[in-house]
Amino acid sequence: MKPLSELQQQQYQRMIELSTLARKRYLDSGGDPNRASGSLHNENYMTAEEQQEFLVLARALSGIYTNNGYVYCQGRSWKLPEVLNQE
Repeated sequence: MKPLSELQQQQYQRMIELSTLARKRYLDSGGDPNRASGSLHNENYMTAEEQQEFLVLARALSGIYTNNGYVYCQGRSWKLPEVLNQE
């Protein structure tokens, strides 16, 4: 795995900040500190804007992207099924 660029490090730090903020909200609302919180338990403590920002950052850092109906990931590519190809 190649080292992260400065921009990628900033994006990663922002993801950590968003996760920490959501965890704090969960605990402040009386959540169990020994249990994970979040969408798996249908308890999301991020605002819609924070969720969207988190997803954009995650996609940017993952290195996975789509272009012209193809998915590109780790040097490989494959065609999206027509049902998913909504560009």
